[in-house]
Amino acid sequence: MDLLSFGHPLYERFLAWQITRSTTKTPEHVAIILKETDLLEPKGMETLLSALLIFKRHKVELVSIYVDILKAEQPLKTELASTLGTSIEEIFTCLPSETGYKIHGLEGEVKSSRQGKDFFVYVSLGFGGRGEITRAVISILEEVKEGSVIPGEVDEKMLESHLLVKHEPDIMIRSGGQKLSDFLVWQSVYSELYFTDVNWKDVRRIDLLRVIRDFQKRQRRYGK
Repeated sequence: MDLLSFGHPLYERFLAWQITRSTTKTPEHVAIILKETDLLEPKGMETLLSALLIFKRHKVELVSIYVDILKAEQPLKTELASTLGTSIEEIFTCLPSETGYKIHGLEGEVKSSRQGKDFFVYVSLGFGGRGEITRAVISILEEVKEGSVIPGEVDEKMLESHLLVKHEPDIMIRSGGQKLSDFLVWQSVYSELYFTDVNWKDVRRIDLLRVIRDFQKRQRRYGK
């Protein structure tokens, strides 16, 4: 065993110890931005399951996952979303039974869901933030047209109540890249950002512990 292989487990335990001993809370809501190729890799789904279990173990309550489906003809996008949705639902059976989840398809429709108690996973298969906001606005306009909402009553809180994800992420993670994507555009305005050059299939437990520990060390300013 070389020194690097010997040192990794020790450093993992050290990071885990730091996280549990810190007076700063771990993030309650973590968002992960992925490409469809990340999950189509042989180890992609295995890494996702491992990440969810690690986050749950460290008191994360909600994980929002965006799978950026490649820009292609609609039949191919639909097939990819269906394949990925089925695979993700299968790995969710390996999570504790109290875990809840909701998987949304390309148009924001609910493909699959389960009630949960202390841990919830939201998945969006190619349905981005701009589409989410547009859908919310259309929904409010319909309510105005029906007379159930007065135009003067429309405000930020009302718009937020029509979004698919009602919670703001504490931190957004992007692996293998240095830019965000069209995900939780409204909700993430004050979120912390974490970029890593490590491709998703190569993400290890130590990398995820670093994310949590990095969050604990930051001083959040919420746009100030």
